Amino acid sequence: MIESVTAQEMQRFSHYTTDEIGVHPLVLMERAAISVMEVLGAGTFDLTNVLVIAGLGNNGGDGIAVTRMLAQKGVNVDLLLLGDEHRATPNTAKQLDIARKYGIMPHNRVRDFRHYTVIVDALFGAGLSKPVPVKLGEIIKRVNAANIPVVSIDIPSGLNATSGAILGSAIRASATVTFAYPKKGLLQNEGLKRAGNIYVKDIGVYSPEELSNFRKESSNQ
Repeated sequence: MIESVTAQEMQRFSHYTTDEIGVHPLVLMERAAISVMEVLGAGTFDLTNVLVIAGLGNNGGDGIAVTRMLAQKGVNVDLLLLGDEHRATPNTAKQLDIARKYGIMPHNRVRDFRHYTVIVDALFGAGLSKPVPVKLGEIIKRVNAANIPVVSIDIPSGLNATSGAILGSAIRASATVTFAYPKKGLLQNEGLKRAGNIYVKDIGVYSPEELSNFRKESSNQ
């Protein structure tokens, strides 16, 4: 059993799941979003007025899917999309297209984060390896200063998923919903202060070794 993984290991496992096993990335996004919904709906957070902050990478796609699922449940939710959407990854662009067909129109700025009762952080995922751009770093600082509960998807934005170091600026989360395995950065250095309560959710991404064990167990049954 794997106790924790680096960002590079998680990337390898994800590619193995999509490229070798054949699970479509959009399926993984939907599973990730459902996992976040489970945490949001468990009763700890006030869902009166929710903001989802999404970036252009696949982490942002998870957040856009969460926005749609919240809206479907009648939750008052806004989507803040940061960056030029034409530069979004293909699967995140697809999630945005689906969201628009549900009547969800993204915003590109928020005047006062204190207006919200909880914020979902889907700005940067575990793949971030360089400092957060200055403008996005300022937004992260404003979110932290608002002192609103934040639920981060996979890892608090701006945190190095391997070392737990802050890459310029990092979200201070109340909870982090991470997928498949805990990321090493959540369990050391600033990760211990920034992640809040950590929820590890199975979305169908496994290491080749673990999947091999599944096959052996299945063949022995």
